[in-house]
Amino acid sequence: MAYFYFDFNDREKQRHENLIRSLITQFSTQCTSSPDALTRLYSQCHDGKQQPAVTALLATLRHIIGGFRHAYIILDALDECTEREDLLAMIGEMVDWKLDNLHLLMTSRKERDIEDCLESQVSCQINIQQGVVDADIHIHICERLQNDTKLKKWPMKVQEEIETVLMEGAHGM
Repeated sequence: MAYFYFDFNDREKQRHENLIRSLITQFSTQCTSSPDALTRLYSQCHDGKQQPAVTALLATLRHIIGGFRHAYIILDALDECTEREDLLAMIGEMVDWKLDNLHLLMTSRKERDIEDCLESQVSCQINIQQGVVDADIHIHICERLQNDTKLKKWPMKVQEEIETVLMEGAHGM
């Protein structure tokens, strides 16, 4: 299993190329020895003196994944990727590999370009409605404000402001 979280607070975790590098690293560390594909890539890049092209990274990832009985990849917050078009093309390429052992789980806010790209490629989709999630978040916030020993000592006006600000910013998250 390998995962990657596209984090809007971290510029390096918004790039699709860093996703591929992270997946290669995570899967390689789970191998009993250094994968041949990774060794070849290192050699092709003059023993690490050059950076590999994205196509070479993808080919390496494919070979490494081929060595596992099952490979699970979790991609969280696709909508946070700043290179979304490249990311979606890369995901499409990975799906086109048609590897029986490769399983992908992706999360994202509801964005038209992501939906359009992945619509024909997904076998199962779960939509979480913001209103339902916001109701759960509200219940949790109220419970914490009432039961947390430190928070319940605060004046009611401050507690109400905490509740309001958190709910206004929740947006189903």
